[in-house]
Amino acid sequence: MHQINDSITETQEVSFILDSSSGFNDLNQIDLSSYSRGIILCDESVSLNWLPKLKRIINKQLYIEHVEFIKAVESSKNLNSYLKLIEILESKKCSTKDLIIAIGGGVVLDVSSFLASTYMRGVPLMMIPSTLIGQADASTAGKTCLNSMNSKNLMGSYYLPKIVYNNIEILSTTSPHSMRQGISEIFKYGLLGSKKLITLLEKYSTNKDKSILIDILEETIKVRLTIRKKHPLASNLGHTFGHAIEKCTNYAVSHGDAISVGTVMSLEFGSRIGITSNQVKLNIIEKMQALGLNTYIDSSLNVFELTDIMMRDKKSYQNQIGLVLLQEIEEPYYNNGNPFYYVKPNEINKFFDIFLNNYDCKKENHWENLMGTMN
Repeated sequence: MHQINDSITETQEVSFILDSSSGFNDLNQIDLSSYSRGIILCDESVSLNWLPKLKRIINKQLYIEHVEFIKAVESSKNLNSYLKLIEILESKKCSTKDLIIAIGGGVVLDVSSFLASTYMRGVPLMMIPSTLIGQADASTAGKTCLNSMNSKNLMGSYYLPKIVYNNIEILSTTSPHSMRQGISEIFKYGLLGSKKLITLLEKYSTNKDKSILIDILEETIKVRLTIRKKHPLASNLGHTFGHAIEKCTNYAVSHGDAISVGTVMSLEFGSRIGITSNQVKLNIIEKMQALGLNTYIDSSLNVFELTDIMMRDKKSYQNQIGLVLLQEIEEPYYNNGNPFYYVKPNEINKFFDIFLNNYDCKKENHWENLMGTMN
């Protein structure tokens, strides 16, 4: 037998720029001279308020060939939408010397990064997140993703943008609902790796000072990258439950709200099997509620449908569902370097039965009430 074993390691680098100036001063300082043209993929919702200003600043350095608008809904994250974007890049003769510039929240960043990572096997990407969840999560560790017919974020790759420009002034036009989604993800990163981050969130909840928010973003990005280097999916606390809730409700529940109550479920499950102490669980849920995060589910939720969806999660395999669990704040569960606890579907169904009958987690019309802060 003739056999050759080898390996190739590809290094990706990213620069995060944190700006709080209303004049977008730091964006003016970014050197874009190495790129031929810019292709902007923009969230429809920021087309009127922020795009003109951003485009004007970028145009000082880089010719903008085309602006394409994307509707910020989960249905935009599918193969049909992706293929339409491929056709646009091809029609514009986009090359690896051009720069894709993604402006928007999580949906636009997910779609744009998947597109950039696959077109010509990689086109340079710049991100300008317009939501807190985009600044704190979707732009921070090279996650790219599309949804399949049955699962959220099933298709994807790992591809870092060259530049992420975060300006917290953009967040001034986002709703309380949108801010809650971002705080939900940030709190999760605090649970996994930074008590300091949770303290900063608690401070920001009573004092909306820009400098505190900049500190929160800086700490979040550092924690996110540290976790990413351990395992690409080790940050998925609450996500196996949460993604299933999103899909089960046809995405009526926003991501942050779903992963928040998914985190509660993970804590409760961890407590049932002895990984999370009851005191730790109660302490964390109390902190979540003090921050205004979602800790409830709608009484109409079909939990057995959740189990079926969870079986198709990226962390699951064969007849086992993979969960990220927590032992203590800053101490996620690991088993010989593996960040997932595996459980069979029938055990999850038993857990749901106990959870729903022993924890005051259900509210009527809860999903509708959560949507009340959309605008």
